[in-house]
Amino acid sequence: MITFISVLLIIFVTVMLFVYPTLRQEDGEPNRFGEVRRKSPGFLLMWNGKNRLRLFLVALALIVVDLSTKFAREGHQYYVLTPTGHRYAITTPGFKIIVPFSKVDEWSKYMEVKAVKLDSAGNIAEDISGIEGVIPGGVKVMFIDRATADVFISARFEIPNDEDSFIKLVETYKTPQNLVNNTLLQTITEQLTNITFMYSADDYVSGGATDYKLTVEDALKNGGYVVRREEVMDTLFTPEVLTVDSLVSKPRQIQEIRKFTKNSKVIENGIPKRVQHEINANKVLTAQVIVSDVILEKSFTDKLKQQRDISAEKIIEIQKIETARAAQQRIIAEGERDKAAERVNQEKAQVSKLINIETQVKEEESKRQLAEIAVQTAELEAKATLTRERAQAEANRMKVSAGLTPQERAEYEYKTAIGVAAELKNLKLPEIYIQGANGSGGSSILEQLIGAEMAKGMLKKQ
Repeated sequence: MITFISVLLIIFVTVMLFVYPTLRQEDGEPNRFGEVRRKSPGFLLMWNGKNRLRLFLVALALIVVDLSTKFAREGHQYYVLTPTGHRYAITTPGFKIIVPFSKVDEWSKYMEVKAVKLDSAGNIAEDISGIEGVIPGGVKVMFIDRATADVFISARFEIPNDEDSFIKLVETYKTPQNLVNNTLLQTITEQLTNITFMYSADDYVSGGATDYKLTVEDALKNGGYVVRREEVMDTLFTPEVLTVDSLVSKPRQIQEIRKFTKNSKVIENGIPKRVQHEINANKVLTAQVIVSDVILEKSFTDKLKQQRDISAEKIIEIQKIETARAAQQRIIAEGERDKAAERVNQEKAQVSKLINIETQVKEEESKRQLAEIAVQTAELEAKATLTRERAQAEANRMKVSAGLTPQERAEYEYKTAIGVAAELKNLKLPEIYIQGANGSGGSSILEQLIGAEMAKGMLKKQ
């Protein structure tokens, strides 16, 4: 802007140098038509030689100042080539003093590369303003299972900050567009192609998408992988078939064995071996990498839809089988529950019967034992009574043998009869008695017992 104003001033001074003599006229001097003109304007009177020189020097000084200074914008770097051939770089913002008439190339510090989608007419369907590198339709890649895809990636790169690397970069590529077209776009395409051939499309859609994107980002930031080709085999099995009737699955069978050749990382000491690509070699920093989308070919997506439908049907059938199995188990459980309840009821009835029988047996056993005890007790009492009565009878016999008077004998017999009657009245005979050995019913023992008791009473009265 300063140079433009200075050039206008110089042009004005030059024009006025030739136009001023014809414009300046004194009062009273006739012109070529004989007319007397008025005095010239005041500013023309001021347009003398000294003022013209001053104005020219000011314009020249402005031009020199403009050529000797450069305002460095934020986010840009500048390559400066002086008239003497000296080269240096401006990497910080602000006003900078440079040698006049130096060549200054301005480079954006950050460069954007983006793969954009196309509409049905083949035109770019996205806004690409501010993007230095555009990849229409994405990057064409192929997986190891021969499935193709379009990868849509966006990357942001930062040119080197150090002066030597920046100067070398500028002198190598001349313009930023050459760097984008010849290095950034080509390296992105190369790395995507190599990395994609390390994966299969089935692996990608089955959970390997995150690992794939991280590998792409790592390769662009830290260098490409050294890979080796190796042959892999993929065995395809027939789907597992489940039937509701049998509730068992039929064993799978080998349907197809496919062979692939893929790239695998070369590992040394547990670390992948790398090789520098052009981005790293030129010390361009990969600031950001985003794999926004991977669009697989239509045939593969159709295959995925079929597999999805088959999987959905399989899940439905498995759910039906699980429902039938649960119903079967429920019926079995209910039957076992009913059997257990019936078994418990029958066992309770049996236990009740057994308890009753055992109670009766114990009662009969108790009765038998009581009867035996009663018999033994009666026998003992009878023996004791018999012994006492025999002793008493013997005593009475001895008294009678000693000699009683007729009066005493009559009185004895009288009292004996009365005592026998009284004793017979109060006598309580046992229900169980001992039968004599001759089967006569034990009448002799009874008579002896009665006599013994009467004799006992008589002795107590005496």
